[in-house]
Amino acid sequence: MSNSSDEFYDECLYQPQIFLEWKMCFVGCLGLATALISVIHNSLLFYTFVFSKVLRKRHLTYLMWISGCDIFVSISYIAIMCVQVYIDYFESLTLFFLWHHYLRAAFTISHITISTVSFLLMAATIERYLHSTSDSKTGGLFYLLSRHRAPVVVICFAASCVFRGTIFFEVKLQHVSQCEGFSSMSLASSRLFANPLYDEIWRFWIRKIVTVIVPFVALAWFNLAIVLNVRKSDRDQTVKALVMFTTVGTRAEVTKLRSRLRTVTRMLVMVVCCYLAANIIDVVIAFWETIDMDSLNANEGFYAVTTDISSFLPILACSMRPPIYVINDKQIRSEVFRKVRDLQNRFCSCCPLIGRALRLQKKFHEVEHENEKLVIASPQPKISTNSTEPSFSHGGGIGALIMARCSLATSEQRRQLKQFGESVDV
Repeated sequence: MSNSSDEFYDECLYQPQIFLEWKMCFVGCLGLATALISVIHNSLLFYTFVFSKVLRKRHLTYLMWISGCDIFVSISYIAIMCVQVYIDYFESLTLFFLWHHYLRAAFTISHITISTVSFLLMAATIERYLHSTSDSKTGGLFYLLSRHRAPVVVICFAASCVFRGTIFFEVKLQHVSQCEGFSSMSLASSRLFANPLYDEIWRFWIRKIVTVIVPFVALAWFNLAIVLNVRKSDRDQTVKALVMFTTVGTRAEVTKLRSRLRTVTRMLVMVVCCYLAANIIDVVIAFWETIDMDSLNANEGFYAVTTDISSFLPILACSMRPPIYVINDKQIRSEVFRKVRDLQNRFCSCCPLIGRALRLQKKFHEVEHENEKLVIASPQPKISTNSTEPSFSHGGGIGALIMARCSLATSEQRRQLKQFGESVDV
């Protein structure tokens, strides 16, 4: 009789998470703050990409959908990781029952969006790599990808659903009728894990390799190749830009295209570096779980801390991507600030007192700015001299040579300049 009561007691004994104080500080506070910042940043960025006419002309398809996926990744982190800590720390049965009912859906959405971000980053990096190479064989593939970005996005999302969508069927909610409170409900593995083909071949050799290891290795290799190609071809591109200037257009147009190309490349390299740094621990743990899972279970504290860190780093990368775009790209920065002002004006229309104060402040700054312009502006005397310096608009020598080159510009060279401008954006 005592043995049966002991078994009943062990079965209904609820074990909270270890290192609960650490988890509350790291996941419950720092993780929550980072995830909320990521949601705000990426929501604003996604809104700007969708409604900005200027950015729509640049075809920033990959960046737009990466920011959209980052919103769901951050919300899923709050719903899964943060709420789980709050359940044990505050001993809330309401959160406990709610968490168990939505966990399968939130877990599936989180994995699908994380994999979609990985595939989209890989597609953008491959496209940028093809553009950075001077090989004529890769030119056709580059222009094919650059003209079909929307289908690539659909393929990335569909692949994520195929490889990660099965997670929804791998976990089931189990009710323990003889227990009450926190022990009355738990999560258990479904029957799919009983199948060795599914458990070993699909979950690791197919899904984990395709969605974790392959994107990590591919992004690391292509990112390094882009940096080396840019350094190698920088001098050649400068000469090409100079030739285009002398034969086709103005210096300002060519300089603008070159500057935007460097900006997009630098921005993508920084984003990929953040992704690699955020996922290095996850890749190591994935190998470790496959090679020796027993050693991880034996070091329960180490496994718990590294799992928390590996889950937090992708959220940190999500929150850092919008600032990287804003800092590196002047056009994105101006459009984001413009959308912020538009939202501010809409908010002010709902609150007349705040709107009136902001309008008065804006009017005051405009008057100050006009006064400064009046003080600084002054008529400059025109100086007429008989300059003997060589002119590029008439005369002989080098000016005549450049004008001759300009007049010999062919339609093929103009087409190359147009393609050069269209291929700048991601």
